[in-house]
Amino acid sequence: MKMKQFIVTTVMTSGLLAGASTPALADNGDLCNKGGKHAAYKDHKRGARPMQRLMEKLDMEQAQREQVEKIVTSRHDAMQEQRQAMRDIREKLRQIVTSDEYDAAKVKQLAEQKARLAGEMTLQRTRMMHNIYQQLTPEQQKKLQAMRGQHRHHKS
Repeated sequence: MKMKQFIVTTVMTSGLLAGASTPALADNGDLCNKGGKHAAYKDHKRGARPMQRLMEKLDMEQAQREQVEKIVTSRHDAMQEQRQAMRDIREKLRQIVTSDEYDAAKVKQLAEQKARLAGEMTLQRTRMMHNIYQQLTPEQQKKLQAMRGQHRHHKS
């Protein structure tokens, strides 16, 4: 149970601080391809709003916002490549599912690649999140921790 809670917390936090906000902060992300209300914002880019809301809620100064943007953009290209590699692995696994022959060795190889890649992505994302967290004042850090606690409470 603790592991599940840890994973959920990690995913939720990383979405707020890092992964989803990368293209938006880099100001060169692709427009979201989801339709309806989701894409109604003319400046909507993948993940822009959660990071912007977080920075607003934490009352970040302009210098802090610029530092966060620098941290995120420095990882943008590598994260894009890793996400593409993960998509490629998932596609290969889907192809195996629909093929005439099941290749257990190939599935095992792809699963190991996926696990290594996921581990590396987690290491890099948490390093980036740590660097962002270090840009916050002690008061902002406390506020973020309180926000995380509230978020966990609503998810439980």
